[in-house]
Amino acid sequence: MHSPTDSDEFDPPKQSLSGKIAGAIERFCIVGARVSIPVFVPVGGVFIVYLIGGYALIALDVWMPSYEFLSLAGDIYFAWLGFLSGLVISFGTGSLIGLAFLTEGEGRIHNEVSILTSFIGFGFGGGLIRMTYSTVLTTLL
Repeated sequence: MHSPTDSDEFDPPKQSLSGKIAGAIERFCIVGARVSIPVFVPVGGVFIVYLIGGYALIALDVWMPSYEFLSLAGDIYFAWLGFLSGLVISFGTGSLIGLAFLTEGEGRIHNEVSILTSFIGFGFGGGLIRMTYSTVLTTLL
């Protein structure tokens, strides 16, 4: 006769609260890293087209905007596109940083170069947000 604790079925170990939180953070970082590139392509593309196309149209005297083109305070399109680009860059690189530190040296994303470039990208995205947030907030209010 077997006691109730000697069953043939395998009981998986219970995960601690910190393990569940780390798993949720890891899933969030994976989704963030995967989503940021497809989101950045259209946002960054529109930003580049606005910069180059606007400059070319102004140089050819085809377009004369009523505002100062590429001004942080006056050009709301430039400010919004820069702000959105900064948000996407910061979200994506922040997710990569989180993944690199959660893997504890395992996997292909945890090396010094990837962490360094992720921090550089995170700083660049944060700088874009910092430079443009006042104009973006002004347009919202």
